Amino acid sequence: MNLKGLVHRELGEGLNEEELASAVGVPVRTIADILSDELPQDSAIWEQFARYFRIHTDFLRSGGPPHTEGLFELPDHTHPTAPGRMRKVPLLSWDQVDQIVASEKPPRLIHAQALLETDVPGTRTFAVQVRDNSMHPLFSEGEIIFVNPDLSGEPDDYVVTESEDGRSGKALLRQLKEIGGQAILHPLNRRYKDHAKTKQQRILGRVVRLRKNL
Repeated sequence: MNLKGLVHRELGEGLNEEELASAVGVPVRTIADILSDELPQDSAIWEQFARYFRIHTDFLRSGGPPHTEGLFELPDHTHPTAPGRMRKVPLLSWDQVDQIVASEKPPRLIHAQALLETDVPGTRTFAVQVRDNSMHPLFSEGEIIFVNPDLSGEPDDYVVTESEDGRSGKALLRQLKEIGGQAILHPLNRRYKDHAKTKQQRILGRVVRLRKNL
């Protein structure tokens, strides 16, 4: 999602232009310019928006990953990350998720779209982009979410789970519900249907951050 789209979404969630400008730390005129398709020229303003939306500056400016897909060396994750301390986690495509989920420790080298700086804790935490609008309006297509595979899903949590045929490459983002003792995978978009979670479907991780803490 591009900067204008993100601004539109924030305004649609109840903020006015003055409140959003104050939260980001930019002049109100900057918000008006973005809505008129006049994007900032100052790199410092892009950095302000990137911090607010908790995504990489290059990603925000380009609307895509800040690097081409490749093999990356992950920093040492042997110690828990202190709150507020920035570190790098992999931004994965959906068919790359098993690299993290299948091993108890993060691999030293990983195929990823990029490494993103974040303060989200979790030694195996990874990021993916929302692939469709099935979880609209909370999750928008193309938006980055952070997922911790070491956290099990509880009712009402947002989770990433294998598809019904057990394929992680076609993983689903859903809200986990429980009805009559049956785990239900619930899409927020009413155009999509609830499905009972099968015993074969692994929960690949709990969503721990969208743009803000959940």
